[in-house]
Amino acid sequence: MIPKFNEYKERWEVESRNTIEPGLDRMIEALEKVGDPHKNLNIIHVAGTNGKGSTIAMMEAMLSEHGLKTACFYSPCFFDVHDQIQLNGRYISETQLDQLFTRVKQAGLSGFLTDFELLTVLAFMAFEEFKADIVLLEAGMGGRFDSTNVVTPLLSIIPSIAIEHEQFLGTTLREVAYHKAGIIKQGVPVIIGNLDDESLNVMKEECVKQKTTCWIESKDFKLKQGVYRDFEGNQLDRIHIGLKGQHQLLNGAIAIRAIFYLLKLKNKTVDETKIRDALLNVSLQGRFEKINNQLILDGAHNPASIRVLVDTIKKEFPNDPIHFFVGLIKGKNAVEILNILEEIDAKFTFVDFPDERAMSAQNLLNLSNATYKSVTKDPLGEIEKIFSENSKIIVTGSLYLLANFRKKALKMFKNI
Repeated sequence: MIPKFNEYKERWEVESRNTIEPGLDRMIEALEKVGDPHKNLNIIHVAGTNGKGSTIAMMEAMLSEHGLKTACFYSPCFFDVHDQIQLNGRYISETQLDQLFTRVKQAGLSGFLTDFELLTVLAFMAFEEFKADIVLLEAGMGGRFDSTNVVTPLLSIIPSIAIEHEQFLGTTLREVAYHKAGIIKQGVPVIIGNLDDESLNVMKEECVKQKTTCWIESKDFKLKQGVYRDFEGNQLDRIHIGLKGQHQLLNGAIAIRAIFYLLKLKNKTVDETKIRDALLNVSLQGRFEKINNQLILDGAHNPASIRVLVDTIKKEFPNDPIHFFVGLIKGKNAVEILNILEEIDAKFTFVDFPDERAMSAQNLLNLSNATYKSVTKDPLGEIEKIFSENSKIIVTGSLYLLANFRKKALKMFKNI
């Protein structure tokens, strides 16, 4: 379910399919009916498990600093459907979406696509109308059979691989990597993050099959101690990334490598000051986002991203008491996620939040081995009570939890 999407569907009497089926034939047919907007776009396609959103945010900031019109497609949404389609950093408006839905209705697409497929079509239409210089396109689930994978991009990017969506992508790293590697296209270069050997081998095999080259983090480019270097001899120093966490250095290295390639394609000179400013000031909602000095929101929602969160907390707050507020979506590996979080001697409050896919807080409490644990339906009220404890309060486990929570939290706690 994409928040607020149903309002548009009901208003314009556009229906969706309920079943997810592998394959891109429906997407190709649907796009033909609206004029194949994706074929008129300069696209950077990003797939992988974690780091996609952060890498896109950094690329968008650097491209904008260099005067290029950008368009971004994020998955999933943070608040509602509007933030998934961004034009020069601004959410698509209600008026713009209404206009796109009229075209979809006239094209006869009602009942033809799933929600995410329909949203992808709408995004391509919006980006073509906007005449974006560069589209930064985040894959949804997987890559190979994802609805975004109808494009032939300028560049493909795969920052990370970890086990996720087992029912669709498989239970081994090799199986997951196979799906992610599906975005690699004939002759289109690929930027690859610091992957495990098994996943990296899958990527290399796909690159050979597609007769293209790949640039691998730490081998062909790297960002270390504030200095970026790559195989072409490019070097930038005094690089500081505004997003917290050691993993953001890896995402930053990928983003910088992409920018060198893209600006060269656009016959633009890299402005080192603009690169530094963009990376220093970049921000992304729900990525170790500080609401105030005590309250932090992080959308980590699988074991790999939870591991990164825990490592970041240990580095940033080695001596501070921690209080986690945790909510998860059903189907997540709750036991593994809780085991990782419980490496920190913290208090835990498990949250019931208004989403039909949410795990119950009581179930999470029963699975937890934490010493101090409780449940709540009112996380804002509970957080207000414990500000006097001077602990760092981390809200995590689901982007959907954060979407329900963030706007109210900003109003209540921003100036505390």
